[in-house]
Amino acid sequence: MVQGFTELLSALFSRGRGSGTNPLPVQEYCLVCGISLVDSKLYQEFRVCPSCRFHYTINARHRIQLLTDPKSFKEQFRTISSLDPLSFKGKIPYRKLIFHDQRRTGLTEAAIVGSCRISGVRTILVLLDFGFMGGSIGCVVGEKVTLAFELAARKHLPIIAVVTSGGARIQEGVLSLMQMAKATAAADRLHQVKLPYITVFANPTTGQAYASFANLADVLLAEPGSLVGFAPLRLLQEMADEPLPLEAHTAESHLAHGMVDATIDREFLRGALSDLLCHLNPQRNEDPFLRPRKTTKPPLKVAEPWETVQKVRRPDRPTASDYITRLFSGFAELRGDRLSGNDPAVICGIGDFQGHSVMIIGQQRLPDSAGQNQSVYISPEGFRKAQRAMRLASKFALPVITLLDTAGPATSLDAEERGIGHAIASTIALMAELPVPTIAVIVGEGGREGALALGIADRILMLENAIFTPMSPEGAASLMYRDHNRVEDAARSLRLTAWDALDMQIINDIVPEPSGGAHMDPDEAALQLQRAVIRAIAQVQGVPLGRLLKQRHKKFRNMGEYSSYFKATLAREVETLQNYVVQQFKSSKRKGSSNGQAPDPEPTVAEIDFQPQPDLSDIEPNTVEANDPEIGVGKP
Repeated sequence: MVQGFTELLSALFSRGRGSGTNPLPVQEYCLVCGISLVDSKLYQEFRVCPSCRFHYTINARHRIQLLTDPKSFKEQFRTISSLDPLSFKGKIPYRKLIFHDQRRTGLTEAAIVGSCRISGVRTILVLLDFGFMGGSIGCVVGEKVTLAFELAARKHLPIIAVVTSGGARIQEGVLSLMQMAKATAAADRLHQVKLPYITVFANPTTGQAYASFANLADVLLAEPGSLVGFAPLRLLQEMADEPLPLEAHTAESHLAHGMVDATIDREFLRGALSDLLCHLNPQRNEDPFLRPRKTTKPPLKVAEPWETVQKVRRPDRPTASDYITRLFSGFAELRGDRLSGNDPAVICGIGDFQGHSVMIIGQQRLPDSAGQNQSVYISPEGFRKAQRAMRLASKFALPVITLLDTAGPATSLDAEERGIGHAIASTIALMAELPVPTIAVIVGEGGREGALALGIADRILMLENAIFTPMSPEGAASLMYRDHNRVEDAARSLRLTAWDALDMQIINDIVPEPSGGAHMDPDEAALQLQRAVIRAIAQVQGVPLGRLLKQRHKKFRNMGEYSSYFKATLAREVETLQNYVVQQFKSSKRKGSSNGQAPDPEPTVAEIDFQPQPDLSDIEPNTVEANDPEIGVGKP
């Protein structure tokens, strides 16, 4: 099967080296599924089979027609052409090979660079054509790519690279290898000036281009079925002890392992690029958010903690993706941590919110075997994917909105070996220092460190029936009472409701839900959330960066210090203790009366000999010891 697939790819690549704008000779029948392509408009325009969706190879000139606005492409650096820097000796002279491909393809080299417009957005476009000497990187290709990055930086324009490359230009020896360093350094300088860079992996993308500038883009897209990877497929087959899986070394495999953000069909690629260029334009966020008109909040009802837990765990409760669909338009999802995988329990992407681009990071409940949405645990890949999104938001000055709904971080041995501890810690540290406005919304189960890691925000909101807890009620009942049946008592003791979080000054506001819960009317719940998020962003947008970070640091620095909340808590504890002593005193008097002694008059609290209580009025913040036997509370 693998051998047949390789032969098919070779046949397609050899057919893809035609001249002009036609990428391939017209196929009467699909080489994969065998259907007739004669009357297919999709095939005629995009060279995509309408049945099996196989993407046939096309050349760079055809791609320019498909991606750019009509007559907007202006080629740059066309006169730069290849020579023979090493006077390479081979079976066929290097110069002859170059001249042959120049006549056959109509190109001067494997790279085409130019300025263009995509849906009206000015951009720099770089294309590597596999038809010219396999799209290999020589001195001229490296020079053109580098010049393209420098042109984009100089004109302050985004850049898009569409890559089909087969490896190194061996006729230019180590000079070919050095082009990787040159182009990579140029791409890095583009990142420093904070300009968008998008790469599209087409069929095939391997070798030096893949392992250098092409993989450094902010967003990596790929055409379906493309051969993608560093080593050639032939080499992998030779080194493997058994046949490779059919899907190995493909765009789909890279997507599953978190190496690309999406696979986009060729017919939708132009629209996807246009949306990304629009979202990554920092100028979109210059106008302030308009605060919604003051409206009367629906009445909030204080529910029993265990009742709230049951509501938040309902399988029909709206998930993060439900809110994303209702609140954000043009959502472009980003996938993968660029290291080992993609966690579907964390959704990241750029969307449009009230005319502004924002970065959304949501914790998504996933269906179980019965199809019911259940809270899941966040893996190290999920936290690292969130970090990717945060860094992109920082680069393009996008406000960050996080939607929290998780049972907590993964606690398996496998997660430990993949670095769950470091992933949590580095996520907390990164979000605490993000130089953009941040809004966190607890929409469901805010479980443990999983919710905390994405909740270090300038404003924290909490839906009326959401919970925020360091441990599940079941776990707390087992730990505190050694009784799994006392979950209701444990839920009350954990103080996990929105009212408790507001009372402890952990959150800034409670977002009302429809009567009965968000699951009763998801549209109304999303509308209330939208108003609350707009108000929250408007409160922090425009605050100078230094002040924003200082306020965020002070907010979390003061959590758990001795404050008015803890004074009230101590007062309640003292009152409870006094009432207990009074009851004990009464009980002892009743026992004396039963022994024939005359009962004494009912005592007052003032008549009972209490130990002197500590004076708490002069205690400075952060000076109460957690283990003080007299006070009993303090900074956690």
